[in-house]
Amino acid sequence: MENDYKRKFFVSYTNADRNIKLSALDSIAFTQDMMTEYFGFLKSDNIILKNENNAIWVLTKTKVHFNKYPTWRDIIEGKVFTVDVKPIRVETEIQFKDENGDILFYANQESCAIDLTDRKIRKINTVNYPTNLETKKGINKEKYLRLKEEFSEEDKVYEQKIYSSDIDFSYHTNNVVYVRYIFNTMSCEFLDQCQITDFEIHYINETREGQTLKIYKKLKEQEIEFLIKEEEREIVRASLKYTKL
Repeated sequence: MENDYKRKFFVSYTNADRNIKLSALDSIAFTQDMMTEYFGFLKSDNIILKNENNAIWVLTKTKVHFNKYPTWRDIIEGKVFTVDVKPIRVETEIQFKDENGDILFYANQESCAIDLTDRKIRKINTVNYPTNLETKKGINKEKYLRLKEEFSEEDKVYEQKIYSSDIDFSYHTNNVVYVRYIFNTMSCEFLDQCQITDFEIHYINETREGQTLKIYKKLKEQEIEFLIKEEEREIVRASLKYTKL
């Protein structure tokens, strides 16, 4: 079965940062849109899984590398394909190219299907997912990071309540919302003086409307690690690497 799914994106003003470049946050939103449409292309999106399998897809990991950021009004093309299918997860790669075919940034993601009744992970062969899909090799050869940094209350930056606008079709906090919470720990001055080159996020547990999250940050040499907790429960871990402009 055909693996590739492609579509074009127009970088709008609302997608751009202060320097009229595609913001890192919106680039990750683009990857989520690509994944959602890709699973629809495979006739395996969350609407189908919910109706036919009593399950939904959830992201467990996202890893993004930036070569170059497109600019406001640019038209870029995204391509997504499956890299591997394991018993309980699907691994994909999403590439974004400029009009010359050069890769601007690319992302790797792991997705699992969870049961809507007990919220436990389902095996891929128990949900609607094509069994004859040919996998392809991607650009990324790096493994996901082991994010094990220890955080103290001194590393806490702020607390954030989850509101109804943060909740998606799966009735939990949307993945991009966590990325926004993380990026809100960085000042405009930092973002004007530094360029994000890599961002990786691991989604550990779900959260819902009304819960309050604590966001932690620890600075390293040209790297920042993050932790989001709800009470003492870990929700998200992430790492960001950057270069100074």
